[in-house]
Amino acid sequence: MKITFASSYGFCLGVKRALTLVMNLDPKKEKIYLLSPIVHNSKVMDHLKNQGFLTLDDSLTIEEKLSSLHSCKVVFSAHGHDKKLELICQKNDLEIIDTTCPRVKANENSLKKDIKEGQDVIYIGIKNHPETVSALSLDPKIIFIDYHNPSFDFKVNKDACSVHNQTTLIRSTLENIYLELKKKYKHVKLVNDICFATEQNQNALDEVTIEDLIVVIGDKLSSNTKRLYELAKQKYPLKMVILAEDIQDFKNINLNEFSNAFITAGASSPKEQIDEIVSYLKNFNN
Repeated sequence: MKITFASSYGFCLGVKRALTLVMNLDPKKEKIYLLSPIVHNSKVMDHLKNQGFLTLDDSLTIEEKLSSLHSCKVVFSAHGHDKKLELICQKNDLEIIDTTCPRVKANENSLKKDIKEGQDVIYIGIKNHPETVSALSLDPKIIFIDYHNPSFDFKVNKDACSVHNQTTLIRSTLENIYLELKKKYKHVKLVNDICFATEQNQNALDEVTIEDLIVVIGDKLSSNTKRLYELAKQKYPLKMVILAEDIQDFKNINLNEFSNAFITAGASSPKEQIDEIVSYLKNFNN
């Protein structure tokens, strides 16, 4: 099978930074707990656990996990975190290793600035996603719009209102929400916080030409990977589009029917994961 790679795919700078911060720690010398996935990729997380990083029972909330720890290091994920968790860390003498993506932090600083200036603030995100939880924890007055099920049944009372969003959304879907907001509130300021890497990876889908198979590599828990997959299906409804974590995701597909594959990957997909799938695909239809 002939393989064509997107011009932009795979690890973004925020993910690289988060993993560099964690890998510079030494879990063999001290107890270091990962409170939640540093990035949404099970293969990356399995690797970290094999290095000696500790995790806690996932049936517990993060608050419960933190409350059970004392005098050790805890790692907060690249997606951001509920700010009340920092108070628990202070109380329990826990050292925070904060791997929050700089782009996410910049978005939150922009949110805080608008709130401080007295604006009404609207945030568009995926319900219960850690980045959304992190943003909404900044102020209880932030108005939330669920990206998947947007509702506009709220009132903006102030003359100044800004609209922010999670960094890993699809621009076209976001713009549809913008249109509805503009119909209701013509004065709203649209910020558009989609990160550069997410947008580059999404734009690279326009490079698909003769390929009859589009493979989006990444974890099914990854927001940016799922949005990449959704966008590929929207753009190419007549082509086969697959979201693949590993080669097991191809077991019910006759790959000999395809001659050209277009490869892209989410921002939290490591090279090893991509290489394994690409190597597997090359063996078909030669």
